[in-house]
Amino acid sequence: MKKIQQKYGLLLIGVSIGVLYGLITRVVFDEKATLASVTYLFVIPTILGIVPLGFANNEQLKSYKNIIFIPWLTTATFFLTMFLIGLEEFICLLVLAGPFFILGTIGAFIYRLVQLNKEKRKGKLLSLLLVPFLLSPLEQAINSPSSIYQIENEVVISSTSENIWSNIIEVKPIHEAEYKSGFFNRIGIPRPISAEVDKKEVGGQRIGNFEGGLEFKEHISEYDLNNSVSFSIHVTPESIRQNVFDQHVLNGNYFNFVNATYKLKELEDGKVLLKLSSNYQLTSKINLYGKFWGDIILGDFQERLLYVIANRCEMKEKAGNRVDG
Repeated sequence: MKKIQQKYGLLLIGVSIGVLYGLITRVVFDEKATLASVTYLFVIPTILGIVPLGFANNEQLKSYKNIIFIPWLTTATFFLTMFLIGLEEFICLLVLAGPFFILGTIGAFIYRLVQLNKEKRKGKLLSLLLVPFLLSPLEQAINSPSSIYQIENEVVISSTSENIWSNIIEVKPIHEAEYKSGFFNRIGIPRPISAEVDKKEVGGQRIGNFEGGLEFKEHISEYDLNNSVSFSIHVTPESIRQNVFDQHVLNGNYFNFVNATYKLKELEDGKVLLKLSSNYQLTSKINLYGKFWGDIILGDFQERLLYVIANRCEMKEKAGNRVDG
């Protein structure tokens, strides 16, 4: 143990300081500590990988194991600490993990190339720590571009268009036993519960209810009986949960649901192709990274919802056939 302390003591101090620095930036950035911030998502992870190596000697810097392991240890400890004290939830850390681990390692390699065999100057390291706090105000002063993206899922159902239509316009309560909860549901994405509509026509309002009390107000903008229906989507602000993920995503200014559309197409074999597409808007300077996660999470949600609809329709079809028989 003493040998480890003698050999890696300064590095461990560097890791501790790196974790503390990460926590300070998270608290200071607060609501800006999201996917919408270039500074938080790209600059801070890079610095986080450099900080502990500022306490390494040349021999330790020559070790590629240290260049990889130390930044990862710092980031992992930082993430674990945020999770334990409630600053972030698992799903938030999952989304942040890629940039933090990758850029932390890149930062460490850059530091190794620049610093190896040179005299270390703590003043330079201290100046580096101030960079995010100087860049963030400049970033906030620049308007963020907005883009609308679409994600589409489909399923083939052995049923009639009329039967499928009745199951998408209104959705009866979905019980846990019939909904195949996935990884994202287990880490915080609410599952759908039901949907009710007041008027089955253009101008009608559809209320979508989700786990945890989340509510979507959906206005029917297109209604073609047994063929297609579109809803504009607005999240009811009062229904947004107080957890970190919902507050960052649903209560922020960079992610908005736009609309959703169901389309039915009868196939030659008596089956029906049901497509569900959703449009969502991102407003940030790194929309492509947000799109990556938006497509994955919304795609997973739509796939599981379509499974419920398909299963209900086919079970009803089979029950009807048994009665007729």
